[in-house]
Amino acid sequence: MIKRICVLLCSLIAACTAMVGQTDPTLVAVSLPKYPPLALQGRVEGTVRIAFTLRPNSGQPTNIEVVSGHPMLKSAAVENVKTWKFENPYAVERIYETTFMYELSGVEVPLPKRCTVTFDSYHQVELVSDVAAPTVNY
Repeated sequence: MIKRICVLLCSLIAACTAMVGQTDPTLVAVSLPKYPPLALQGRVEGTVRIAFTLRPNSGQPTNIEVVSGHPMLKSAAVENVKTWKFENPYAVERIYETTFMYELSGVEVPLPKRCTVTFDSYHQVELVSDVAAPTVNY
């Protein structure tokens, strides 16, 4: 009897701990971010940190603000976060952060360029783009 009670209590504690540990909402819809054309042309790389708020039981980010980042990259990151939709079952308003990493592959190619986007949930977005080969005018 005591053994069954211990197993039941351990199971209950494990379930409660798992529920407490689930503090992140789930990103369910997003538009693919783009490398800003002027930044790409100027071969600008960098990291942009964005903070945003999710209101209780809301899936739409609000109060989207740039924490840090290169001026040529900031607006593209903010515009992309505005397209995000979350599954957010939490009844408390919370502030979250994400990081956009803009990198150049170092590969020069004729147009069109290739851009690879990698999401690590919503915590980190990585964009790696090829660079247009310089044109020579004679």
